[in-house]
Amino acid sequence: MKLISLALTGIAIALIAIACTETATPTNTSTPRAAAPAPTASVDQFATARANFTKNCEPCHGPNAEGGLVKVDNKQIKVPSLKAGHAIKHTDEQLAKMITNGQEEMPAFKDKLKPEEITELVRFIRTNFQGK
Repeated sequence: MKLISLALTGIAIALIAIACTETATPTNTSTPRAAAPAPTASVDQFATARANFTKNCEPCHGPNAEGGLVKVDNKQIKVPSLKAGHAIKHTDEQLAKMITNGQEEMPAFKDKLKPEEITELVRFIRTNFQGK
C-alpha cells in the first residue's frame, strides 16, 4: 500500500509540475482597436492644371478638348482638337512652347501662366485627353 501511495504521490507531483510549466493562453485584456478609417478619395494631382484648362483652354478647345468652330472677337476660327492630329504628334516641349508663345490665332499664355503651370497643363492634356 505504501508503494501505491508513493507512486500516486509521484504521479501527482509530476502532473502538478507539468501543469505549472505549461504556458497559459494569454487573455486579451486590451481594448479592441477601432478599425482603420477607410481611405478617402485620392487628391486630384491635376487640380491646378484642370482649373487652368477650364479657365484658359476650354473656351476655345471645349470641355472635351475636341476643338471645332469658335467665335472669337467676332471672328469665326477653327480650333484644333487636342485629342488628335497635330496635338498628338508634337512633343511635350513643342506643346509647351505653343501654349507659352501662342501660334497663329492662339494667344500666348506666358503672361497668364507660370512655366510649371504650362508643364502641368501639357501633362493634363496628355493624360486626360490623349490617354498617355
